[in-house]
Amino acid sequence: MIWAITSYFNPVRYKRRLLNYRAFRSRLRVPLVAVELSFDGQFELTKSDADILIQVSGGAVLWQKERLLNVALESVPPDVENVALLDCDVVFDRKDWAEDAEAKLNERCDIIQLFSEALYLKKDSPLNDVSAINAGISAPGIVHTGDPSLLSRGTHLMSGQVRALYQPGLAWAVNRTILREHQLYDAAIVGSGDNLMVASIYGHFERITGRYGFNARRKQHYLQWALPFNERIAGRIGCLPGTIYHLWHGDLNDRDYRNRQKLLENFDPYADIQVGSNGAWQWTRPNVDFEERLRAYFLNRREDG
Repeated sequence: MIWAITSYFNPVRYKRRLLNYRAFRSRLRVPLVAVELSFDGQFELTKSDADILIQVSGGAVLWQKERLLNVALESVPPDVENVALLDCDVVFDRKDWAEDAEAKLNERCDIIQLFSEALYLKKDSPLNDVSAINAGISAPGIVHTGDPSLLSRGTHLMSGQVRALYQPGLAWAVNRTILREHQLYDAAIVGSGDNLMVASIYGHFERITGRYGFNARRKQHYLQWALPFNERIAGRIGCLPGTIYHLWHGDLNDRDYRNRQKLLENFDPYADIQVGSNGAWQWTRPNVDFEERLRAYFLNRREDG
């Protein structure tokens, strides 16, 4: 059976994050490994929130998602061949997605996105309320439309609102061997790790590093992971038909997708961060400027509305 992994961290204690997690967990029909990172020693999840729950304390206030997923991978039972990488704010429309994912991964794909359409719910919208959504199709789906250049854009503005052209993240499933060999790229410390993975899969290295304004050190660090990952996948990518629902936690505009990479103009992943003994990212030295900018970013997301 496929297992799922997810990460949970809540540096400014938004109430919505825990509510969404519980909705995600209550509707998940596969075993789950969850890693929760607390920045102050206080945890929000309990044993019933995952089949295997790993709780670690301490770390830099930054985007720790992929770093924690790499920690979660180590606790997936060794006989599990395929792993689903899930954001903890999604709900599947299909009840049989796991069986379909296993079949595709075992037959012809190394990595698949677990939906063909993602529906972004508005605040307090019930599932299936199609009048209250902002839709994006899967990354493989947009490639199959014949215009893969759209992957280099990701979002656009419509009537002052951020709209999804496609959804690079939310839910993937990967062959376990690949994760053992490469792990996930985890130095996207303001987010967009999903976009970086998709760019690697399709070989859009220059597009993504140019779009995000990577300095030379960030580009070197990313390519060191992305080039081998691209070669390993070798086009064996697919997606499942079906819908996934993204649970509301703040307006997309407040996430500042277009400008947040500018926070890292002088960031050097080789020199500025290191993996601590708990598995989370730590600053290598006191870095008040980065800390203040990143904490402000989380506050400005306004995930409770």
